[in-house]
Amino acid sequence: MNIFKSIVIIIIFFNKFNFAYAKETYFDLSENKIKINTNFTGKEIIIFGILEDNKETILTIKGPLKNSKIQKKERRFGFWFNTKHITYENIPSSFFIAASSKIENILPISTLIKEELSFDYVLENKISNRNFISNDSQNIWKKNFVRLKKNKNFFKEYEIKNINDKLFQTRVFFPPNSIPGQYIVSVYQINNNIITERDDKMIIIEKSGIGSKIYNFAHNHSAAYGLFTIIFAIISGLLAATLFRRS
Repeated sequence: MNIFKSIVIIIIFFNKFNFAYAKETYFDLSENKIKINTNFTGKEIIIFGILEDNKETILTIKGPLKNSKIQKKERRFGFWFNTKHITYENIPSSFFIAASSKIENILPISTLIKEELSFDYVLENKISNRNFISNDSQNIWKKNFVRLKKNKNFFKEYEIKNINDKLFQTRVFFPPNSIPGQYIVSVYQINNNIITERDDKMIIIEKSGIGSKIYNFAHNHSAAYGLFTIIFAIISGLLAATLFRRS
């Protein structure tokens, strides 16, 4: 009987331990769907959640992954040409981040690279193609890539607002040129430079109205859409030529 009680106590103990270790941090979104129409001027989403005692918080939003190219112009024979380019693979189309403290002080560089939790490291080991060999530091290309993304508001750092040491709140603005797709919202809790909890939610951005039908048709039937575009261009050209001759 005593052995049975001991086994039960051990099982209960380990179940409690595993539950505590696997606990997810709580947060929520003011909205989880954004509709893009012809009058879309951007959208602000509020993210809020519970602060954990003696823990740091990091929040990220990453848009659909894309291959992204950056090019360099050089002057040749008195003209400017795109002579060099680098393509990075599987880069978030949008990358928003907020942290309760300076992120380099919260986590080691190895974790920042692995989890892609910094503008400085999101391009690490992501080069898929380049048309030149150079001894120049890749950091220059990475900094220019991030700078261009920031200028278009695709990469942006936000503030985590502490409310009475109990709640956090972050306001994130999705610009008008945000691409449709799934945006992953992640909140991390960190203790002693280690991620202890993480939770993910999703924001869906989609086109609405006639723009939605054209967008879906173009992506689901790209060959037919291309053929239709060519035919439409030919008909438009013939119509314009006919009207010009008559006038």
